[in-house]
Amino acid sequence: MTLYDAVKNTVTTLQAAERYGLKVGRGGMCKCPFHNDRNPSMKVDKRFHCFGCQADGDVIDFTSRLFSLSPREAALKLADDFGIQYDEHQPVRPVRRVHEISSDEIMDHRLSYCFRELMDYRNQLVMQREQYAPKSQEEEWHPVFLDAIAQLELTEYRLDVLQEGTDEDKKQIADDFIREKREQEGHLMEPIVNTPIYHESGSHARKFGELEQFKASHWANIDCKKDIEKAISSHFDGFRLDRKCIDEVMEKYGPERVSLVLAATVQVKSWDGRFSSANKDWAFTFDFPEAKDDLGFDRRDNYAVTSHPAILDGFINLARQKIRELEQPAGKEARTPVAEAVASAKPQKKKTHSMER
Repeated sequence: MTLYDAVKNTVTTLQAAERYGLKVGRGGMCKCPFHNDRNPSMKVDKRFHCFGCQADGDVIDFTSRLFSLSPREAALKLADDFGIQYDEHQPVRPVRRVHEISSDEIMDHRLSYCFRELMDYRNQLVMQREQYAPKSQEEEWHPVFLDAIAQLELTEYRLDVLQEGTDEDKKQIADDFIREKREQEGHLMEPIVNTPIYHESGSHARKFGELEQFKASHWANIDCKKDIEKAISSHFDGFRLDRKCIDEVMEKYGPERVSLVLAATVQVKSWDGRFSSANKDWAFTFDFPEAKDDLGFDRRDNYAVTSHPAILDGFINLARQKIRELEQPAGKEARTPVAEAVASAKPQKKKTHSMER
């Protein structure tokens, strides 16, 4: 049996749609992933047909369009994902379309992320300065007011550097900010699965006899990916994603590992326009040393979440929001991790930030 016949006779479009993250309701109806579908207008069974945009075809056509693959690449992916045997003289692994991203593009993402975070923090400081400002000359100055003034000066200095500084200075600001952010996020909560995250490469693990730690971390990432997919599947009703979908996964794996798996997913699928620019900027603040193994396969593919990108983008938003809530417990005037990151860098020069953003 040929590859195409084996796939078509084994997998229905309904099965593929559910496998790749679509929520299929009664009668095989689901939201069409090929246009901005507010109400389920696609029918999936053995084939698929959208009554909105008129997309139509078999399971190979569906997978081809969903992942931007050629028909053969789509058939190979289905065979690999569903364990389908087919008659080929030389079995071929699925050919993954790799989007190469340059180091300059990665740095642009990192700078954009830092600028956005610092701008949000600056706006918070401006509001605190106004809210806690003394109402008369006799009134004692509130500590929050004093802290807002000090942090505002530091924050605007860093924003000036990100806008007008040299490439080297910009990189230093971004690297310092991201490092501080990662360190603080790593201590937000103690996860149930407490396998340490291995941040070094496979070659480093072999050199220093740490392969067991490397493998344990890799398998924990894969388990986390699977649980994220289950959470999305069980908490998406076809219209919206329940905010509770993030709680169990975050409690089990912790913010650091959940963030790592989600960032890896966005990085390997950075070509997909269904991920927001803000989430792409955030994703590229994570480093994956030597992501490709000795055979040229990207290790991140093993724990890249396969849920529908548009739904997954919403899940990432919820995850990042949850982390911000953990950073700043309700009802406390504690300094946020962003403030700590800002305060950790002493400016070498001062420049007045005249733009009222």
